Amino acid sequence: MTRATGAFAAGMGLGAGLMYFLDPQRGARRRTHARNQMIHASHAVRDNARTQLLALQRAAAEVDDQVIADRVRAILGRVVTQAHAVALDVSKGVVTVSGPVLRDEIRRTIKALRRVPGVQRVVNGLEATAAPRRRMPALATALAGAASLALVARALNGRTREFELQS
Repeated sequence: MTRATGAFAAGMGLGAGLMYFLDPQRGARRRTHARNQMIHASHAVRDNARTQLLALQRAAAEVDDQVIADRVRAILGRVVTQAHAVALDVSKGVVTVSGPVLRDEIRRTIKALRRVPGVQRVVNGLEATAAPRRRMPALATALAGAASLALVARALNGRTREFELQS
């Protein structure tokens, strides 16, 4: 269909619709009927939206504190390096967290907990701690010590030979 044909068809449809609603004998009744149908449809949409909103509010209010605690624990395991050290208390959607957490992780932790479904409020009782020093594992420390002793012994052994050759 060409552009001109499409425009012609649209004009014909618009003209027929105007004739239908602006008819001097039955147009008023048709317009009233169309208006009543639109009002009814808007009321049905409003009532359905209200019902859905109430159902969502009830579902959010009925979330069990234990479920929220499990969700929060799962999130804590992702955002906190020492999640086992964080104490958690949940009561009616209010989450209270306390315990030692790295200073860099506090803001990220609180933001993540606020996004957990069912959490109404987060009470921050976290204590900022400095980042721990990294320690070498015991085996790595022992190996490094043994290697350095071997290097020192080899160096000393080579020096004693030099002294023997020169004398």
